[in-house]
Amino acid sequence: MRLGILGAGAIGEKHANAATSVGVEVTRIVDRDGDRALALASNYDAASSNDPKSLWDDANVDAVVIGVPNCFHKPLAIDAMRAGKDVLLEKPMALTAVECDELMSVAEDTGRLLQVGYVHRFTAVGSGAKRVVDAGELGNVYHAKAHLFIRRGIPGLGGWFTTKAMSGGGCLIDLGVHLLDLSLFLLGQPTAVAVSGKTYSKFGVKMRDYVYESMWAGPPNYDGVFDVDDSAHAMITFDTGATLDLQVTWAGNLPSGALPDSLMGLFGDRGGLTFELFGDHLRLAHEIGGRNADSKLALPEADQMALQMVDFSNAVAARQHGVGATPAEGRKVQALVDAIYASSEHNAPVTL
Repeated sequence: MRLGILGAGAIGEKHANAATSVGVEVTRIVDRDGDRALALASNYDAASSNDPKSLWDDANVDAVVIGVPNCFHKPLAIDAMRAGKDVLLEKPMALTAVECDELMSVAEDTGRLLQVGYVHRFTAVGSGAKRVVDAGELGNVYHAKAHLFIRRGIPGLGGWFTTKAMSGGGCLIDLGVHLLDLSLFLLGQPTAVAVSGKTYSKFGVKMRDYVYESMWAGPPNYDGVFDVDDSAHAMITFDTGATLDLQVTWAGNLPSGALPDSLMGLFGDRGGLTFELFGDHLRLAHEIGGRNADSKLALPEADQMALQMVDFSNAVAARQHGVGATPAEGRKVQALVDAIYASSEHNAPVTL
């Protein structure tokens, strides 16, 4: 598979490194900043330009990774598929479920493979937890808990991340989608029937007063826009009867160390497990010899970006999806995001 990368920022560089590490050739890199595209392309002996059309017209590109601001996901993915390219599309799939429907329609019409970049399926803990669940070790999993707390880490304050027209939302559509996808993945892709959610925007009202610990997407632009959520909380009920408790923040006043920064938990009628999103082990609750017992399951190191690239490459070759998120699964996540925002806006549960 010969790969083109659209977006020469941090995520584009991660995909390029992952590709070369597993033997996938990077042949062209495109970014609206042509100098940035050239700088990254020079590391891989690849062509570069500032025009996406050069990717669509390049016969040496079989598939593309799209890693650009969220508002460009749908139009660029549609252009790529219509140009005959398979697509690994960074999360979120689009800004709304309706946009996801458009992408699914084009993928079906063109016969192109479209995979959504929910990379936590490929982490040591994500894939390890999936093996435990699928082996029946937990029995019937009836509840999941997922949280990711960042104390003061709003990315690029005043930039595209905090501008709803470009991002589609805040921490929920940025971080929460990873938790939603991983939860659905572990629960066996149930369908949500009811959502009660609330989102808050507490730290962007007076941007100059925001005391931050990190701002990885660039320095603050105090003349910019902040009209998105910086924390989100939801309870979701599925058609299986299972439930999910979701909590995520870009910024929240919890004392450092009071809770793990991230935690996934699964409650089953035979056992349960917990893990941190970036951890290297699972903690299991089960029974041994008629007694309650806790175990720690250490896991081998996993390079999730490289494993995702292998999975995408194999899917392109086989013309069918592997472990990676399908368009229907990407849409399912986005429908939950839409429902949480709707529930918050109307201060009432949403029935799906």
